[in-house]
Amino acid sequence: MKKLSIFVLTALLFAGCLPSLTAFAEAEAESYARVTQEGVYFYRYADESAGLFILPRTYFVKITGEAGNFYKVSYGDAGAALEGYCKASEVTPVNYIPETPYLSYTVTVTFRADNGGMDLPDSFFTEYEAEAAYYGEFMYGSATCYYVNMEGRFGYVPAAACSAVNYPENTEHPEEETPPAEEEPAAEQSFGALNVVLICVLAVAALGALYFLFRPSKARRTEPAAYDETEDVF
Repeated sequence: MKKLSIFVLTALLFAGCLPSLTAFAEAEAESYARVTQEGVYFYRYADESAGLFILPRTYFVKITGEAGNFYKVSYGDAGAALEGYCKASEVTPVNYIPETPYLSYTVTVTFRADNGGMDLPDSFFTEYEAEAAYYGEFMYGSATCYYVNMEGRFGYVPAAACSAVNYPENTEHPEEETPPAEEEPAAEQSFGALNVVLICVLAVAALGALYFLFRPSKARRTEPAAYDETEDVF
């Protein structure tokens, strides 16, 4: 009985702790930071002169390391992710894993061919459109450019040649929400279940002790009293 109780308690302890350990491992494996202000650059190197584009505000970068005043980060979904850097002072680390960390948005790019001053017939194509995945904007002098991914290739296109950018903000910020009052931490629930089991085990042990203390002793055999003829018999 003692060995069985220890086994049950050990199993419950592991059952209560394993989910927490799993969540902890996942949190350690992935760390994100949110872009909370305008003008936050994604850099090719840990150098302020190596800016590639300005990250869309309200979205996230995945932190993969540190380099002085910079975070080493990744931006973009698998297959189209960029490895680079962000200034640590310009992004806000979060304690959760966002479901949609990166902006998924496309722009239509219009290309126009130079006809060289020739009067071409209508059957010649001098203008065509293509879709490109938008990553962010970049100021080239006084002109605004977009950093895009087009058919697997990264590069810049003039904003004037693209459709207007109007992407939705990411509102996925659970750390800013007030948790429901009725929710209890998982650890406390595990300890609550453990307390119930401990009480049950102690109760069984107490009943066993009471049985051994107060169990009836074997009745002693006595001889029947001598028959008295004066007593009434019914």
